[in-house]
Amino acid sequence: MSFQPDNMALREINEQDIDTLMELTGNPDVIKYLPGMIQDRKYAEKWIEGLTSDDHEYMILHGDTIIGECSLTVRNNSGEIGLMLFPEHWRHGYGTETVILLMNMAKELRLQEVTAVTSPKNEACIGLLRKLGFTSQAIGWMLNEGDLDKDLDQLFSTIVFQKEIQQGEESNAKRV
Repeated sequence: MSFQPDNMALREINEQDIDTLMELTGNPDVIKYLPGMIQDRKYAEKWIEGLTSDDHEYMILHGDTIIGECSLTVRNNSGEIGLMLFPEHWRHGYGTETVILLMNMAKELRLQEVTAVTSPKNEACIGLLRKLGFTSQAIGWMLNEGDLDKDLDQLFSTIVFQKEIQQGEESNAKRV
């Protein structure tokens, strides 16, 4: 079952979101395809404190309820998007609306393209990105410092998706 989310918004992440962020990144279903997510509370606190006005890190809200977290990382004329939703909010249209909102932000920032990186096993994310017009551009691996001696089949494989910024994509959701 899916629906068009109403009463959905993005809010800048802040120190009061630490508990929710820890709950989100501590959920094995959420981070199954997201290795290296912040799971240390003190590190997360320092990370949030270090965010600047140029950082685009948001909590995803439905009404007053936080249902996930998302980001738009800007590099020159392109951006990379990311999002995490609590499992009870999967397959209800929130991911789609979040990506559309992030694309609208990228357009406001006059970016030329947006990328997203996911696991080839994350079929739901791949389907969402393809539905919104993203195309696969590359396959690679996500490496941590301890991974340098591992065989390729032991590494976390990724697919990079890309989409040029287009006019006319709009959402009912908003930023607050």
